[in-house]
Amino acid sequence: MTTSRLLTAALLASLGAFALPFASHAQGAGITRTDLQRHDLSVPGREAVQVLVGFAPGVVAANHHHPGEEIVYVVEGELEYRLEGRPPAVVKAGEVLFIPYGVNHEVRNVGKGKGAELATYIVEKGKPLVVPAASPKAAVGANPAAGPVEGKTRHVELTFADDAPLKPGMFDSPTAWEDEP
Repeated sequence: MTTSRLLTAALLASLGAFALPFASHAQGAGITRTDLQRHDLSVPGREAVQVLVGFAPGVVAANHHHPGEEIVYVVEGELEYRLEGRPPAVVKAGEVLFIPYGVNHEVRNVGKGKGAELATYIVEKGKPLVVPAASPKAAVGANPAAGPVEGKTRHVELTFADDAPLKPGMFDSPTAWEDEP
């Protein structure tokens, strides 16, 4: 093998290894994922990752889990979440959901149009963000203690143009938040 072919093979192998953590959270057709930000936390080995996930009508994100907690804010449409050991929950635009560490779940767009969530993950650094569940039937399993944790919510008025990109700082306005009545 010539030196140039050897170098090309080494470069391709290293690029493949670099891309693996990002490719690992790719979803099926009809689902788009846009990584917005990723930051190390003050807790060693943990990071915060924020992703905008879009769902075409009727699309299902296959049963999966994450190596940490997921905090969901639905920005558009109606999404049904099936968490292991819990009844299905429909979360509408402006509502939130907490998914505990490692809980298998699937998401279905049950609305008439597009759906989207702003997902914030607090996860173990260096692990794949989305891990397929071991069994496709595990979405509604036998862990009744797992499920969403409810708390006080805040409402945000957001308007999204079709396919408009999110920009850094667009949620920084303090006037966008108002307390629950």
